[in-house]
Amino acid sequence: MLRITREADSVSQTLRIEGRLVGAWVEVLRKAWNESRAAAAGSRVVVDLGAVSFADREGRALLMELRKSGTALINVSEFMRHILADSEDESDRKGE
Repeated sequence: MLRITREADSVSQTLRIEGRLVGAWVEVLRKAWNESRAAAAGSRVVVDLGAVSFADREGRALLMELRKSGTALINVSEFMRHILADSEDESDRKGE
């Protein structure tokens, strides 16, 4: 299960994510992110990963895509930081 809570202020649009970023939930987050980017109208989009316990391959790929697009990933646990680093390493190896 995945829970997404949206918060907005004059500076940013924040998506707080809770649960496991796996399977069909990856597309749910992608849709919420796209909606937040559209609503941001020039302000920053932030994804709070403080309560994410796991991300599968597709979830990690989406998080890498968000990061590369300029979306700030905050409150990233040590575990999530590790699996995102592994995803970057894997992506670098494919690009060689």
